[in-house]
Amino acid sequence: MLQIFKPNVCCKCGRLLDMNLIKFWCRSTSTTNATNFVIRKKFEVKRRIAKYGLLTLSTIGSGLIFMLSSPKEELKIEETYDNVDLTNIFQDVFHHKAEEDDINVGIEQDWQLYSKFSPELYILSRLQIFFSDFVHFDFSKIWGWLFPWEKSKSDDPWTLLELTKSHNFWIRQMGVASLASKVDWPEYKYRNIAQACDARVLVALARYPYASQCYFLPQPKLHASKNDIVKELRDQLKKLPLPHAVNSCQMYFRFLALDQDFLYNNDPFNMDIINYPYSFPEDEEKKKEKDISNCLQAILSYTAEPDHAINFVCNHGLAVLQHLCEDFSDNWIQMYVASILTNLSLIPDLLNTIVQAGWLRVLRQWINSSDTALSLQALTVLANLDRDWWSKELYQDVLLIHPTQRNSPLVYADVVLVHGLRGGVVKTWRQRDDIHKTSACWPKDWLAQDCPNIRIISIGYESKLHKWGDHCPYEQDKRTIEGRSREIIKKLQKAGVGSRPIIWVGHSMGGLLIKRIITIGETEDEFKKLAAQTKGLLFYSVPHHGSSVVDAIMYAKYLLFPSVEVQELHSSSPKLAALHDNFVKFVQKNSVPCLSFGENVKTTFGRPLPKLLVVPSDSSDPGVGKFVTLPNNHIETCKPCSQDDVIYQLTCNFIKNILISIKQHF
Repeated sequence: MLQIFKPNVCCKCGRLLDMNLIKFWCRSTSTTNATNFVIRKKFEVKRRIAKYGLLTLSTIGSGLIFMLSSPKEELKIEETYDNVDLTNIFQDVFHHKAEEDDINVGIEQDWQLYSKFSPELYILSRLQIFFSDFVHFDFSKIWGWLFPWEKSKSDDPWTLLELTKSHNFWIRQMGVASLASKVDWPEYKYRNIAQACDARVLVALARYPYASQCYFLPQPKLHASKNDIVKELRDQLKKLPLPHAVNSCQMYFRFLALDQDFLYNNDPFNMDIINYPYSFPEDEEKKKEKDISNCLQAILSYTAEPDHAINFVCNHGLAVLQHLCEDFSDNWIQMYVASILTNLSLIPDLLNTIVQAGWLRVLRQWINSSDTALSLQALTVLANLDRDWWSKELYQDVLLIHPTQRNSPLVYADVVLVHGLRGGVVKTWRQRDDIHKTSACWPKDWLAQDCPNIRIISIGYESKLHKWGDHCPYEQDKRTIEGRSREIIKKLQKAGVGSRPIIWVGHSMGGLLIKRIITIGETEDEFKKLAAQTKGLLFYSVPHHGSSVVDAIMYAKYLLFPSVEVQELHSSSPKLAALHDNFVKFVQKNSVPCLSFGENVKTTFGRPLPKLLVVPSDSSDPGVGKFVTLPNNHIETCKPCSQDDVIYQLTCNFIKNILISIKQHF
């Protein structure tokens, strides 16, 4: 029997054998039994190897897929390992479970979309979670990594809802995308999901344009109020504390809204004619609209501060706004309410309250409004509310123009629009008035299609030409180029501007604000990214050396009372000269592409006033980059007639060329 075997070697396969097994075979009296035993042992070993080998390979494979879910060229993994410190990863793994919410990836239409942040964080989070689940042998999570897409194909709402509750970010997004794609369910299924899922899922669904409206419950019915809407708005203001600073715009707007109560004690002697000498019904209607406008302006000013915003919601302010929207359908009122909701959406603690009050359904209706400004404002509110997303930007006095939906292409650069005096976040960038009008905001309708790999945002601020009227007379230092630029920088940082390349676009005074923002970024380390990431500059009729119209106004300044903004734009301003010198040095030092447009047609200011050339060519030409003179007036230099207009063609090609350069170094 011993002759069958070589020492410690199997006669059939040549593998090493255990000595105890050989002794057992030697003691066996049957060669057949020994052979059967060996076969059984081989089969059992192979089955065990296959079982644990499959589990190990599946775990490793899923981990590799999870870590390398984005294209290599996007993550630049080969360039990041030298900068990644992995010394603390394993210590974190063995002491506690990894936080899955640190992962910022997802799957929907474009895997590249979710790799737009620090590669170090990307790799570290994947390694940490992968090793955490492997060490703790969490089989359910390993299985979830391998086969979540099988669940996402289900037509069962509860199965998809289970995916949205996962601790894993990308599995949650898979569940949300699957729910959004269900457009042919019976209504009861949508209602079940609407009542069972949490607020973050509903907000995510609201950002899908094709998601069913049935997911969003209507606003609760309110009891009929015995008070007039103006009184309700004033009562809300009375519940808010007095501002700390007496000479502030917040106090001014509050006083303007409550002046009747302060001055006339609710007019006990029916002396309303002193304040409002109106007698016709249409005048009474105008008076009411003015009162509502003053109240909403005061509430908007208050809600810009988080503490006051929370107090406003706790005092049932959302119910008053709902009552207002039910009584009035005017666009300007809806814009005020949408702006207030934008302030409230910046506070994470108010997410559930806003959703439960049914405002998601209202925002979805506003998105489809013919008023482009209202539509974009509603989309901006949803972007602020959507905290369960890779993008953490927040928009305050900043309008998100593109991309406004979740299923959008990868963004390589930010295009930042800054309007000029008496301009607007939308109206400055609308198409020039024409018979065949097709665009109320050409960056949204045209530029977003021709250059989809950009984020377009528009900065909003209030500006005046003179000191007449009921605008706030306080905080004049914030209206200067210096003060306003620093206010805008804070809002840009909240919006994440500086995390990727920037292309600045400015009209008139907006170009001066851009120049000051860049020079501040160049000299102050806190804001250096704003200057370092500047890759292109587009100027439309920017008064680099002042405006001839302002020079004429300054001769009659004691009669016309020009505003602070206007006073800074005269041609002999030493501040403008110093600002331009620093700007030119920056452009030449960093070789930043610059395209400028000038006007050569006089602008009409009204019948009694003559036509004037607002910014002459010698002022709108910065002396660097390319300069183009247009046969347009000051207002029309940033308003192309169509996509074939030379203004748009030059603008679009300029941005495309910069994007090509950015992609080559991405």
